[in-house]
Amino acid sequence: MSAIASLTVVPRDSITELARLARTSPSSFRAYLAEHGSRARQEYDWSGYCMLYVLTYLEERGIDLEPPELNAESEAINSAYGLTTLITPAPRFLDQLDPGAHREEELTAHFEDMGMDFEESGTVGLDTLRLLRDSISDLRDDDVLLLHIG
Repeated sequence: MSAIASLTVVPRDSITELARLARTSPSSFRAYLAEHGSRARQEYDWSGYCMLYVLTYLEERGIDLEPPELNAESEAINSAYGLTTLITPAPRFLDQLDPGAHREEELTAHFEDMGMDFEESGTVGLDTLRLLRDSISDLRDDDVLLLHIG
């Protein structure tokens, strides 16, 4: 089974409507997202599972990218759209997402712990951190990055 990670930038004021549509009409949700969202500047070329494992790696280190004020919206969107993380502009995360602040061996060990043991896992982890850092730094104050794994 494979998974794809996609990154979509949406206006922050559209999140409430996205959550409402996720609860009431998943097909309308997808149409609204397509109409109001735009692809992030960079695409994610690795498996969506790799993104998921980097997110769990970060959470284990106390780095939760999703702001608590969007929990209700996130839950609604997750119920209709699958695993989704809503990320707002957060300069405090940029240093924590700097690949230089992480060791490749730690990422490799985390991937192994998750049952994904492959030669490039450390490199994939660092690439994923770089993509997350760059994508968050590209956000304007009124943007939200919708990271979907499915």
